[in-house]
Amino acid sequence: MAPALTSRGIALLLLPVLAQGCGCGIEPGLDGGRPDASVLLPDGGRPDPTTPCEPSGVEVCDGVDNDCNGRVDDGFSLLCSPCSSGGPCVEAKLTGGGFRMGLRRNLTIGNDRGISLPPVPLPQPYIYISNSGEDTVSKIRTSDAVEVGRFIVGNNPSRTAVDGNGDAWIAMRGGTADPGAGPLEGVIKIDGACVPRTKPPTPTRECILLDIPAVGNLLRGVAVDANNDVWVGSYSTSEVVRLDGVFGTELDRIGVPGHPYGLAIDENGNLWLSAHDQVTYAAGHVIRVDPVKRAADLHLSGADLEMHSTYGLAADGEGGIWYTDYRDSVYRIDAVTGAFGPSFEVGSNTRGVTVDERGFLWVADSAASVIVRVDRRSGEAMTVRVGDGPVGVAVDHEGNIWSVNNVSNDATKVSPDGGVLATVPVGLAPYTYSDMTGSAYRIFRKLNGTFTATYDVGIAGAKWEQMRWVGAVQPPATFSLRLRAFDGEPSTASWQDVSFSGSTASLNATGAKLQLEIRLFTDDRGAQPSVESLTFTFRR
Repeated sequence: MAPALTSRGIALLLLPVLAQGCGCGIEPGLDGGRPDASVLLPDGGRPDPTTPCEPSGVEVCDGVDNDCNGRVDDGFSLLCSPCSSGGPCVEAKLTGGGFRMGLRRNLTIGNDRGISLPPVPLPQPYIYISNSGEDTVSKIRTSDAVEVGRFIVGNNPSRTAVDGNGDAWIAMRGGTADPGAGPLEGVIKIDGACVPRTKPPTPTRECILLDIPAVGNLLRGVAVDANNDVWVGSYSTSEVVRLDGVFGTELDRIGVPGHPYGLAIDENGNLWLSAHDQVTYAAGHVIRVDPVKRAADLHLSGADLEMHSTYGLAADGEGGIWYTDYRDSVYRIDAVTGAFGPSFEVGSNTRGVTVDERGFLWVADSAASVIVRVDRRSGEAMTVRVGDGPVGVAVDHEGNIWSVNNVSNDATKVSPDGGVLATVPVGLAPYTYSDMTGSAYRIFRKLNGTFTATYDVGIAGAKWEQMRWVGAVQPPATFSLRLRAFDGEPSTASWQDVSFSGSTASLNATGAKLQLEIRLFTDDRGAQPSVESLTFTFRR
């Protein structure tokens, strides 16, 4: 069921093999029509284009031009051809662009390699801090704690996130709390490779790649997913919005049962929100959003969370979601079941939270002007004095910790063992507690990716008999697949877990439509498993 091997090269090249056994261009296809004229004949020639083509009805996925319109299998996402054994047998291949028809969570896609778990993001040398009091963002080189740029952005910048290319995304919260006011605030994208000629503290508009207006109203929360797309929480409109990571165009907009405040993405590709009540605006909600189902599928509040508030939010990459309560504690939620606990009392006014490479939690305590390192298994805590009023914490790509100090207008760099390494002045009222260094996906040890899609071959009662896969899945990574076939509604068929022997598996499913669920998993981010193609055999 979970082959630990490389199957690249095992699958046959379909078209040359098919040509040897099907008499293409000499006889009609399986159900009339004309075979694909691009296929070579056994003697090296090509089918005679003057061969009469007799329409056999609507086009189906079988490697034949059934409707005689000059296009073979037009309208289908699979590559279908008659089997080399002849008879009413068809091979249907899923590869390349066919994977774009499905829904992907935590998977990247390329026409040459199919689907794969994303690689570990490259280290990025900067941290981006929003200066809410002056509508700017400070770009600080983390290695030597030097501010190299200060950028003019929008009204009241808040959350920042760094994508896999090193570019920074800045969300504005300068809108109104009136949900009926409509979308007011936008997002800025800053070129991570650009160092401005204008030197801090003088602000500049250099290096701005995109200025995207009207994304939402009172934007709070921003995070980057495995596809390098950007998710933004729109507080007043109770939505999360997905933007294309290159062009900034809107890809999706999902309503949620609360006002998003903090935003994080876990190792399963789900979004997590700390949120406020939709009616009272009181803090105290945690919401999970499945981007594939396009819905909030878990909503915790009230007694679920022991009646306390919610504020900062972070995924630990090992099944836990941690959040603070704006009081004295930090709490855990199981990312799969939603089970609550444990919780640890660690301060007096907990706000931002993050997880470092060694698995420790780091929590900002604004009232005490400290950040707190917490052992997330025992609750043992160590405090480090930083600047005044820290609101956010982040981990840089050398493993050091940064606090954003709202009252003293600076940022503090701290070693993993708690030593203060540097203090850097920034702009007025810095306020950031999101993934301002782009470290979140890099520190995850585990990653789980899923692909779901339905393909229709247009042949009612098709009997699916066999499949084979091509890809690269080396231990400790795993690949698993389940499927079902049906002619009517999906609910009429049961899911089947596919058991592989090497690169092949026997199937027993019937129907024109084939629905797939693929899962790629690794608990070692050095592995990047991929599925390049799947080839299915069915009979009419």
